[in-house]
Amino acid sequence: MRVTFNTFPDTLLGRLQALGGEQNKALTQLSTGQRIAAPSDDTPAMQRILSLRTEKDQNQQYYRNSIDGLEVSKTTFVALDQLGQLVGRGSELAAGVSGITSDAEYKAKYSEINQLIEQGVNVANTKLRGSFLLAGDASASATKPFDASRDAGGKITTVTYAGSETSPEMNIAEGTKISAYTTSDENKDVRDALNKLIALRDAMDAKSPSLVLTARQALSEGNTSSEDKLLSVMSRAGSIQYRLENNMKDLELRYESSEKLISTDADVDFAEATVRLNRSQMAYQAAIQSGAKIQNNSLLDYLR
Repeated sequence: MRVTFNTFPDTLLGRLQALGGEQNKALTQLSTGQRIAAPSDDTPAMQRILSLRTEKDQNQQYYRNSIDGLEVSKTTFVALDQLGQLVGRGSELAAGVSGITSDAEYKAKYSEINQLIEQGVNVANTKLRGSFLLAGDASASATKPFDASRDAGGKITTVTYAGSETSPEMNIAEGTKISAYTTSDENKDVRDALNKLIALRDAMDAKSPSLVLTARQALSEGNTSSEDKLLSVMSRAGSIQYRLENNMKDLELRYESSEKLISTDADVDFAEATVRLNRSQMAYQAAIQSGAKIQNNSLLDYLR
């Protein structure tokens, strides 16, 4: 009769299951490239990974916000630059009034300035992705921020600002907000510049050198001139662009740093995993062979 140990089969089965689990774990790690498949594999590391992934997702949103803000700021800068050129051209036309010798010259200048005003209103109502740039929080409104009143002949007589008194802000970092849009005061400076062009045009129509000189001074002379104010707004838009570009660079570095830290905790060491796989496979084969050998023995084998 053959006598076997009662506990040996259970012990052998448990050992084989453990070695099989080690093989499966190593194979999974090698196939996925990930060291952690479940939180129980390394709880502290999993907590760090989850925290870093949350931070990385937040930084990605901040980066997208910065891209949107940079696009708004750049387009706004272009619009303001165009308005500045229109004001500058109006000032140039007014500078030569003292040498005008005929009504035809006044009429020609009047006509060109009138076109500058029309173009200025169009630029002031510039849209980006369907929203008005110089409207503050009312950018998505269907109403144009700069409303041009016209006389019976269709000539613009005055421009009013119908946009918001506040400007939208966006998060570009934790606890940091910025508005890439112009302020209501800056938008009103644009309105004033257009109305000063209207005054210059009307002075040309009146053929009055003194009125033309006064209108020109309001446009381009002194710290309160429209040219000076538009340059100030453009300067602020440029500084916002610089800040957003630097913020994006910082977010890129933080993103790369988060990726490296996540990789340190999550990525498998292929050499180490391969060694573990080979070791568990060898141990598994050895356990099977030794178990088979022991199972074939009986008490009589030890009594001989």
